[in-house]
Amino acid sequence: MNLGKVIKTLREHKGQNQRDFADYIGISQTSLSLIESGKTIPTDATLEGIAARFNTRRALLLMAAIEVDKDFPPKSRKRFNDFFPDFERRIWTLILNKNDLPIK
Repeated sequence: MNLGKVIKTLREHKGQNQRDFADYIGISQTSLSLIESGKTIPTDATLEGIAARFNTRRALLLMAAIEVDKDFPPKSRKRFNDFFPDFERRIWTLILNKNDLPIK
C-alpha cells in the first residue's frame, strides 16, 4: 500500500505545491513530505482533510493506495484482478469524477 504516492499524485494533478497544500490541510510541509515519501502515514484527521480538500472520500484514497502486485499474495492477485478488472483506473475515476486521470 502506498498512500503517500496517492496523495502526492493527487496533489500534483490538481496543481498544488507542498507548502500551500500542507497549510490548507493544517500540517507542516515537512509532515506532508514525510507522508508523500512513505516515511510516515497520515493521521485520520489529516487523511480526512486531504479527502475533503479534493472533494472525495477517505476510503477511496485508501483503495487507490492498494498495490495489487505488492499487497496480495500471488494466488490472490489473479482472483482480485478477475473480480476487479481495471481496478486502479476505476478508483481514480471515482476520486476525480472524470476521465482526466493521473495514471496510465
